[in-house]
This record gives sequence, C-alpha cells and structure tokens, in this order.
Amino acid sequence: MTSRARTAIFFSVNLFLCGWHLHDGANDNCVSRAAMVAGVVQHGTLSIDPWHEFTGDKSLVNGHYYSDKAPLPALLMVPVWWVFTKAGIMDPVADGVMPDGLLRLSGFFCGSVPLALIITLLWLRAREKPGMIPPVLLAALPVYGSFLFVFSGAFFGHLLGAVFLLGSWIALERGRPLPAGALAAAAVLCEYPLFVFPLVWLVRSLLLRQWRNAVILCVGALPFVIAIMGYNATLTGSMFSIGYDHLVNFASEGYGLGVPRPEAIFHLTITDYRGLFVYLPVLLVAMIAMVISPEEKRLWRDPIIVASTIEFLLIAGHAMWWGGWTYGPRHLTALAVILIWRSWPALAAARWVRWPFIATAGFGLLCAIAAKSTCWFSIASELRHPLISMVWANVERHTFSEMQLPIRFGFSPALSSALFVLAFVFAMRWLMKLDRTEAPATA
Repeated sequence: MTSRARTAIFFSVNLFLCGWHLHDGANDNCVSRAAMVAGVVQHGTLSIDPWHEFTGDKSLVNGHYYSDKAPLPALLMVPVWWVFTKAGIMDPVADGVMPDGLLRLSGFFCGSVPLALIITLLWLRAREKPGMIPPVLLAALPVYGSFLFVFSGAFFGHLLGAVFLLGSWIALERGRPLPAGALAAAAVLCEYPLFVFPLVWLVRSLLLRQWRNAVILCVGALPFVIAIMGYNATLTGSMFSIGYDHLVNFASEGYGLGVPRPEAIFHLTITDYRGLFVYLPVLLVAMIAMVISPEEKRLWRDPIIVASTIEFLLIAGHAMWWGGWTYGPRHLTALAVILIWRSWPALAAARWVRWPFIATAGFGLLCAIAAKSTCWFSIASELRHPLISMVWANVERHTFSEMQLPIRFGFSPALSSALFVLAFVFAMRWLMKLDRTEAPATA
C-alpha cells in the first residue's frame, strides 16, 4: 500500500468518526450562515429575510436581514448546496422553514472535514519522529478529547478557519509565502479575529528584512482582501463596513473589543467554565513539555507563541469572551490547533509524558464524548460548572442526542452513542495496526 493510500484511509476513517454526529438544531450562529447559503442559491440574494426569525445573529441593512458572520464558510457552501439541490440529492429550503438538511450538510463540509484533516496533518507530523506515544494516539486522542471534537459536524467557522490557519503556517514553514498568505486570508474570512496571526507573521518578515517574503505574503492575501471588500460593498454599501456594524441584537462599540479582563483570563485558561486546559487537557502537558524541553529556546520570540498570546488577550478583552452558549472556549479554536501543532514535537519527545498523556487524554475523551452524545455545545452561559450541571446530568438522565448517523437507520439515541464508542475504539486499534505495517512517512 502506498503512503498516499494509507493517508487517504487514515483521513477517511477519521472523517467517518467526525461525521457521526451532524448538528441540525436552531443554533443562531449556524442558522445565520445556512440561511445565507439558501438565500444565494435559491433567491440569488445575500438576504436571509425568509429565515431571519430562526436566528438572532443577523444584521439589518435598508430593511433587509443578512448574516452578520464572516462570509467564507457560507460562500464555500454555495456551490455545494447548488449541486446537491440541482441534482435532486437534497430538497431546497422552503421559505420560513428551518434549514435542517442544509445545516447537516454544511456541518459535514465545514466542521467534520476540517477536523479530520487537522487530525491527519497531526498524524503525518507525528510519524516524522515517532516518540513515546504511537503517532495515531498522539494525533487523535487529544483532539477527540477536546472541545474541538464537540464542534465537528456543526456549521461554525472555527474549525474551517483553524485548518486554513494551520495550512498557512505549514506553507510558511516550507518557504511558500504565496499560499501562506492566501490561506491566512481565508482563515480571517472564516473568523475575523484571526487577523492577528498573519499580521504577526508579516511583521516578523519585515523585522527579519525578508522583504520578498513579506511582499509575496501580501500578494497571496490580496484576492481575499478584494473579495471581502466587494462582499462588504454588496452587503452594507461600503467596502469598509462589515455585517457587525449593523447588528440587530448585540450592537456594541468597537466590535466589543476592550482591555483584557483578569476574570476572562482566569476562566479561559484553568476553570471548568471555559478553561482551555480543561476542555483540551492534553495541551497543558504539551505546553509544559515544550517549555522545559532543552531543544526549545527563545520561545518568547517564536511567531506562533507571540501570535497566540496576542490572540488570547484579544479574546480575553472581548465583551463576549465566554462565547455564548458553548462547550469550552470556542473562540480559541484556531489558537488551540496552532498550539497543538507547535507543541506536539516536544510532547512526542519527552520521556515522562506517557502517564500524564493517558490521564489527560482519558479525561478529555470522557467529557467530550459525553457532551457530543447529549447536549453538544448547547450549554447556557450562566452555568458556571457545565460539565457537572449539564453534561453529566444529561448522561445520568440518559438524555442522548438524536443528531447521530445511526438514528437515520432506526437505532435509538442511547444505542447510537454506545456504537460510537465501540466504533472509535475499533478505529483507533485498526489504525494503529495499519500504522505499524509501514515505516514512518513524511508530511
């Protein structure tokens, strides 16, 4: 079997697991994007008027409602939805009807596919220098055991932005600034606050007097800059005015940005409210391994560490730093992925990490699978201890989600959840066996 075939198999197995759960509920964020897709394909307009009552995340411009979200995820789904409806595979969304079929399809392409791709890229990286932990487990367990997995299968922009950002950094590492600039710009058009990362990388090139790289980075990003200006002009009448300038329900000055708050920093790191190290626990072990590694020097100058720090402080200063109804710190999705990529080599090389890895990955898996099988990310903002008061409460009540693939074949929600656990265990064991039959491949 060729290396490419093996990689395709690894990706496909993880895509199956990431696509087991597909979200079609009335989440404001997801519906806002889906309504835009339906509006463009079915009515030839960006307006979401026929479906605006299903979402609170919207803008009002000249008497018409529009999605207020960064537009790239929805725009990427436009040709997909057009093909599926024109081919008769799926029915168009009727005006005034919840777009549940479109939500599932979009959740698969913009949630499941990006997460499976992230896991595959991590696996290829782990195989370059095998360490104390098998590459399959090093790549998969921390991601499935995190808030990242809970958002797969849902039509958010976070995971899509994260995979574009990761692709941008990989291209930059390989000396390819043109695709790096394009992918970084694509990430920003999935989630506007991600502008911090390409800005830091551009400043770094300028400080190092890498003038050619800096120019090519900007050239790669230019088509996306032109595209967003055209989109803004169509939506708001001004190339420099985005949907957030015309919010219906959450208007705030300066897009809600402000000075980082101690409360936000505390809760976004270590508490069970929104703590990054609680909802992606292996990352704490990886960061410790990276900091104490003798091979790591001058981390304070590392572009990923610098950009991640600024991004974290940016979110910690936002008026809605907690992210609304969510499981974990969803606004830190791309930051989490890029930090995983940066810290994983140190994690793989450290000789003391085996048991800390097992403990944190196990805890993360238990929590994430429990959440995905019950409430997903639909956790009220006021719940200060959501793992106990919501996730495990639902498990104890046997309140399992119906948004699972086997449900469509007549299985009960509880049985579907049990089957996922079995499928996950079998998939990991089989992929590990497959991985051992070939020498390590390069990414």
